[in-house]
Amino acid sequence: MALTPVFYDFETFWSVAHSLSKMSGIEYVMHPDTEIISCSIQEGFNDTPVTYFGYDDIADAFAHIDWDNAWAIAHNNSEFDAMILAWRFHIKPKMWGCTLAMARPAFTKTTGVSLKALGKHFGLKPKGDLEATNTKGKNLKDFSDDEREAMADYNDDDTIICAGIFRRLLPTIPKEELRLIDLTIRMLVDPQFDVNTELLGRGLKAERGRKKKVLQDLVDLLLPVEDQVRQKLEGVDTLVWLQGELKSAPKFRKMLESLKVEVPMKESPNTGRMIPALAKNDQQFLALKDHPNEYVVAAVEARLDTQSSILETRMDRFIKVANMCDGKMPIALRYYGADTTGRFSGTMKLNQQNLTRVGPVPKISDVLRKSLRAPKGYKVVVADLSGIELRVNMFLWQVPYAVKLFTEHPDSADLYRYFAANDLYHKHESEITKAERQLGKVSHLGLGFGAGHVTFRDVAKVMGGVELTEAESLDVVGKYRKAHPQITQGWRKCHGSLDLIKSGLRADIDPCGLCHTSAEGIVTPKGTIRYPDLRTEIDGGNAEWWYGHGRNEARIYAGKIDENIVQHLARNVITDIALDMHTAFGKQYPLAHSVHDELVYVVKDQDADEILDTVQTRMRQSPDWWPELPTWSEGDIGQTYGDAK
Repeated sequence: MALTPVFYDFETFWSVAHSLSKMSGIEYVMHPDTEIISCSIQEGFNDTPVTYFGYDDIADAFAHIDWDNAWAIAHNNSEFDAMILAWRFHIKPKMWGCTLAMARPAFTKTTGVSLKALGKHFGLKPKGDLEATNTKGKNLKDFSDDEREAMADYNDDDTIICAGIFRRLLPTIPKEELRLIDLTIRMLVDPQFDVNTELLGRGLKAERGRKKKVLQDLVDLLLPVEDQVRQKLEGVDTLVWLQGELKSAPKFRKMLESLKVEVPMKESPNTGRMIPALAKNDQQFLALKDHPNEYVVAAVEARLDTQSSILETRMDRFIKVANMCDGKMPIALRYYGADTTGRFSGTMKLNQQNLTRVGPVPKISDVLRKSLRAPKGYKVVVADLSGIELRVNMFLWQVPYAVKLFTEHPDSADLYRYFAANDLYHKHESEITKAERQLGKVSHLGLGFGAGHVTFRDVAKVMGGVELTEAESLDVVGKYRKAHPQITQGWRKCHGSLDLIKSGLRADIDPCGLCHTSAEGIVTPKGTIRYPDLRTEIDGGNAEWWYGHGRNEARIYAGKIDENIVQHLARNVITDIALDMHTAFGKQYPLAHSVHDELVYVVKDQDADEILDTVQTRMRQSPDWWPELPTWSEGDIGQTYGDAK
């Protein structure tokens, strides 16, 4: 039986202080002040939308819909409408849909994906103005008859536009992608993880204590005891005073100068003048952490601590979300968040795709992963594809030694050690030390997409803790490119493809014949990597390629195209597996979380081993659209997400 699309659009209480711009979508939807004002509903394409006011009337209208055969479609802003339908009305349709998500691949860098922009693009009726309804800051009981009528018109118009967008986009979207949109919304509205808020609370207390100690240690170093006593007598909070000194770039510059340190400088991108390089991502500033003067090191680390409250904020937000969601943690991912490659991204200020891994040395940040736990009687099952982007890049350009190693030993091929032994140190692989292999690792991870020696030097330090001189970095880059001529030739092919795309000509890009150019961009076995409005612009006398518009425009070049292709193909390897597992497990074990090359499930204790084996078996099968690519996986089972990683 074909599913019936049900278009729905909620309007809620909003004010200057209470809106989606002031808090995350989860916080807004579950906030007690978020009154459900109205909902416009349209069943199918031939129906006329009707707006219902007030929770009870809306719930009654929903009760007459066959949700077991419904495809719930909204133009979700951070899945706003889906959360209301699932959490406030306790409705779970057969399938979830979102026209904003459907539009992201093709329209993010062109018209934009707002309801207003897409409606205008498709020639639909103009979107109304919410401000014109005169309902800002009003509860439903305060609406006049005219305001109710204005809101009904506004609400219905949004539903009509949403249905029109859906009708036009539907023929262009592969069924697999529609299923992925459904899967993404399910991870949000049907959370599988319980949250250990006590652990998060202890972590939050420990982080605040650690930051306070860093400040106090610096105070003790910089201020004589008599000055600290004097400040207290004068009613000055020494730690608050020091935070002000650290946060202010001019004041911190004076602090460094008082310590006889040459302040690192950089060119301002706005004025071209030299300014202090004191931001948390300025490598010259970060290098001061290795300064021989302990006062300087303490000052730098304290400024970095003051500049960043990410961990503290995330723990606090996890606690708030769990308290609002009955102790559960929704997984908030944005479908096609990376609109060029199709990879998911984090949203709702939770950044759940970037949780610090739990290592052998305990860290306060471990509590984020460890706080996500399975309910009693359940386990967390985690499986991830091994080095998928490295495999894709090597097979895409047919690098002989890598193809041979991965084909013969898909489970144990060690390209890091191979490169270190054969190209960096020229000795037997068995003699390669841990540090030498680490350089081989950061070389593969940092140089596969055309990075130069300056960038690689920073990448090696940040990614692998490897310190290189400029000469050493230059040497490693040269050796990598010499050892991988197929990849460097691939970069040239990628750059040459831009002229072909601009001309609308078709030509194969890679030797496997997987990807070819078109007027839209690069066509792959699983979709299109789009470069809309591709053009050259002159910058400093050099012609550079750009695409997109406004804040979404981006520069494109050889290595970046290769990276786009690799990430796009790797993304589709893992999403194909996710869809296969969803078919296999059904409603019993929905996908709990996904992080790039990783799938996470929460399953009954007695089923954990079988589920892990099932996922691993599928992950070790080559994609049907690229049977030559050998894949492998690793997995684990734990009581918490942190235990299983």
